[in-house]
Amino acid sequence: MNSAARSARLPALFLLGQLALLMLAPATMRHAAAYGVVVLAPVGAAAAALWRARSERGVARQGWCAMALSLLLWALGALSNLWHELILNGSGQMYRDATLAFNLSTVPLAFLLASEWRPVGPAMVRWIDALMALSLGVAYFLVTWFTLTARGAPDEEGVIAMVWLLDGQNLYLALGAMIRWHAAEDRDERDLFAALAIYCLVYLLLCGFNNHWLAPNPALGPEYATVITLAFAPLAWMAIGHVSLGAKSLARPGFVHAVRSASPILLAGALLMVSLVLIRADYTHGALGILVAVLGHGLRSTLAQVGHIALGDSLRREHSELQSLARTDAVTGIPNRHYLHQALDNMWRMHRRSGGDLSALMIDIDHFKHFNDRYGHPAGDACLREVAGALQGALVRPGDVLVRYGGEEFIALLQDADANAAGVVAERLRLAVQNLCIEHATSPYSVVTVSIGAASIQPQSLPSTLTGLGGAAAAGAASLVQSADRALYRAKQVGRNCVMF
Repeated sequence: MNSAARSARLPALFLLGQLALLMLAPATMRHAAAYGVVVLAPVGAAAAALWRARSERGVARQGWCAMALSLLLWALGALSNLWHELILNGSGQMYRDATLAFNLSTVPLAFLLASEWRPVGPAMVRWIDALMALSLGVAYFLVTWFTLTARGAPDEEGVIAMVWLLDGQNLYLALGAMIRWHAAEDRDERDLFAALAIYCLVYLLLCGFNNHWLAPNPALGPEYATVITLAFAPLAWMAIGHVSLGAKSLARPGFVHAVRSASPILLAGALLMVSLVLIRADYTHGALGILVAVLGHGLRSTLAQVGHIALGDSLRREHSELQSLARTDAVTGIPNRHYLHQALDNMWRMHRRSGGDLSALMIDIDHFKHFNDRYGHPAGDACLREVAGALQGALVRPGDVLVRYGGEEFIALLQDADANAAGVVAERLRLAVQNLCIEHATSPYSVVTVSIGAASIQPQSLPSTLTGLGGAAAAGAASLVQSADRALYRAKQVGRNCVMF
């Protein structure tokens, strides 16, 4: 037997015990037993929701706690009915405090339906959602109570109107929960709203059946009203057994985005509509509800927008940092070969417009393989960092770029530098490395040296029909790098530690 089947035992046992109690209890105790089980059923479901919350984290934990709060408020309404009927010897009337508790039990559920699953922006956004949900619950209670007592004491016509208002409230919650379930993306979100949707749908049907058919029949006692406890059983089962009805959303992204955007608006809209109805009977509370709806939605939208802007800025910064990391060599800390294409493309385009010479220096550390073999790769990495630092320090102009081309090779791109200027810079780079005096026992010079191949070109002088390097720069940019590479090869042939054009 799997965990889902085992978890169904407790709700099933409660329902069987309830049925046995109502059937076996003496007639004089049957009403008391009925009121008792109607109180205990939501308390048990609330305990199951709190137990589930212990194993959840973040928003999912808050969601299950909100459901538990809703069930406890409902139990409080049932307890109020029990108090009036059994203790105060009431006569089956609608009681104000019980009606208020039942209406307030919808507040945590309305909050769940309106709030974003992944909170964005200040925590104040969720407090505003909670305030509007509370205002909606109170306003709806006032509307239903004024409807019930429109002609003074509650009468049959008022009760019928109130029952239909309760049906509308339950339908609003059921449809909202089903939509949020369909739009849920995370597994935890889908589990929560699946349980909420099934509970709200079953409660809608059972509450409607009780209010329209059972309660109006004077021949049926309160024990028949215990049918409502059937709504709490599937909720308790899904909470205890971690029952999941589909881990992946089948909704289209557009629908998901629409639901997430519209949920807070629907809460404010519902509060506004209820307050407009309420203002006819209670101007003060109706106007206050309208004020909360308008100002709450406006402030919430502003705070949410601020949160989205902050999130967007954070994502852009992270993207920029990731791009920087992707273009930076991990060993030397200077730009890598990926950055070379972008830098060469930009320089080429600039020189195509403004003229001037563009030079490239291909730099290779002499006998670097022998250096690694003798001193080890950690020492080789340290050598690369020192050489890169020396080369970077010798490039004094801010527009010049040094790139690690790969292995022990580097490229320096020089803006507005003809062959003579490139030669001067290349010699300065060669001396900067040699003056580091890094020991290299297998080198003819006893220290680490570099060979440099230099090449210069005038991008403006080339035909504009030439297509480019990597689809971006002119083909002459590729020939510039190739020419510098051929010059480097000649520098190695003549004995290394020199500059060749």
